[in-house]
Amino acid sequence: MTPPFPAVVLDLDGTLTVPGTTRPAQGVVGLVEGLHARGVPLAVATSASTRVARRVLDELGLLRCVDSVAGRGPDGVDAGKTAVVGEALLGLGITAAAPGTPMLGDGPADIAAALAHDLLAIGVAWGGTRPAALREAGARVVLEHPDELWALGAS
Repeated sequence: MTPPFPAVVLDLDGTLTVPGTTRPAQGVVGLVEGLHARGVPLAVATSASTRVARRVLDELGLLRCVDSVAGRGPDGVDAGKTAVVGEALLGLGITAAAPGTPMLGDGPADIAAALAHDLLAIGVAWGGTRPAALREAGARVVLEHPDELWALGAS
């Protein structure tokens, strides 16, 4: 079976988790597990530290599904979302994203980073940013629920 996406990059806070918490957003655990089961390489790109991101993913039971986790380094320096997305892609062995590779994020910085790396910029409505603001930032589509991602994949 061909994976529905070449890879998927996901933001953490506001995308995989309820904003400002470590609780999973409704439906994301099933989405990540489903993508993993279908052989889709998965990366998490976050403004949180990599250490914290790995801990949260482990608590969610998703660390085993994720192939690359990139975030703020141990020195606390935030290189910006575009650099973190680039690092997450490199962790997957990707230097140039294949067409149709999505990145899901809840804020304009996520959308801008996705576009900077020629990723399919997908906004998520459950993160707190208004869908119109995500579209204005360049999101191709704004998902109301994680399961809507499947409709964008290859058949």
